[in-house]
Amino acid sequence: MRCLDIRLPATTANLGSGFDCLGLALQLYNRAQVTWEADAPLLSLPDLDLWARTLPYAQRAAGMAYRFYAEKKEVDLPQPQIEFGGDIPIARGLGSSATCALAGLAAGQMAHKGVIDKEDLLTLTTALEGRPDNAAPAIFGGLVLSNKRGEEVVYASLTCHPSLHVFLFIPDFRLSTEASRSVLPSQISHAQAVRQMASLGFLLQGLALGRADFLALGSEDFLHQPYRQPLVPGYQAISDRALEAGCAAVTLSGAGPSLIGLFPGRMEEAEALLARLETGLPPGWQVRRLAIDREGLSLSVPA
Repeated sequence: MRCLDIRLPATTANLGSGFDCLGLALQLYNRAQVTWEADAPLLSLPDLDLWARTLPYAQRAAGMAYRFYAEKKEVDLPQPQIEFGGDIPIARGLGSSATCALAGLAAGQMAHKGVIDKEDLLTLTTALEGRPDNAAPAIFGGLVLSNKRGEEVVYASLTCHPSLHVFLFIPDFRLSTEASRSVLPSQISHAQAVRQMASLGFLLQGLALGRADFLALGSEDFLHQPYRQPLVPGYQAISDRALEAGCAAVTLSGAGPSLIGLFPGRMEEAEALLARLETGLPPGWQVRRLAIDREGLSLSVPA
């Protein structure tokens, strides 16, 4: 019997003005346990497809990603048993779908090659998900800038100041990425594009230097936040409360509906800020302070 444990961090994408290209890994995790019989026969793609489609809902997305690996690499794979779960809320803008995809793809890569190639995983996950902004930080950890250039996926791990604290505001309702994307404009003005570029520059400097003023400037966005805000009841109340309490910037996490607050400061200041934020939230919302995950996807073999 072969057994593999996979740990996958939550991610928050965009961070304001880094739309579809910037993501940050957080210390909130989903986990998958994958097992194979040592002498399990190899299954062809049609058999893997049938197996994946009949899995229970909680394992199906990872199973379909495992099947996707076999399709892309044109290989037969053994039928695994996949247990998947964890602490990342579904459809809250925290990269839960990327963790499902990565669990299945990493399992496929291990079954095929016996080792993990993170750059290949990024290419495969982007092909499956459509964008690398959540997959890249989930794989590599920390703050990652990424983009597609044709079929190639390019990325750069960026500096994130050790004083940065992330406050995560999670509602009790979901918002699908499809619904959130449906409200985005097809064009913006030249003047807005220039302001967007400046905002992203300030955001990256704020994250690198732990500068609250730069983080505030970097939260200004013209590509997605103004259009998605009406889809999130409580957005304005959360934003106003967090900024008043001391957060440097408040933005949507990914496509929403969760929000993040960014705060550069000492640990005791962050703990005091969390205590202030826990009072006065709208009904159905909770707040958590999360550290940055700097490892990304990790694997272990149970003893």
